[in-house]
Amino acid sequence: MPAIPKSVLRKLYVEGSLRTEDGGFVLALKNTIAPATITALTGLDVDGRAMDPVLITAISPSGRQRPASGISAQAPLPFPIGATITLRVAACALEHGAHELVVHAVVEEVGPIAIPISDNLE
Repeated sequence: MPAIPKSVLRKLYVEGSLRTEDGGFVLALKNTIAPATITALTGLDVDGRAMDPVLITAISPSGRQRPASGISAQAPLPFPIGATITLRVAACALEHGAHELVVHAVVEEVGPIAIPISDNLE
């Protein structure tokens, strides 16, 4: 399967979408690359620390909320070009300032990916 360069994956992140919400935080990913099918949301690293995937919820463009564990090859999450998916992480408050995150997922068309994110929470 073809590897996608980090510089391309970095473009999936919606700049400035990192914000606190309900004792946790949210961020958004917008597909600007190619139609994709997410078959697993395997984790999220925040400032070098792995978050428990049970804390992660994906919100599809239609507004449907699914826990990370509910995304699988049998129940994939379509990610068409132009679509935005929001990731909500519960019970993990972020402090103001710079943060480095990595979203880990498996995409049917390319395999495992790691989306690097750098943003400043104001």
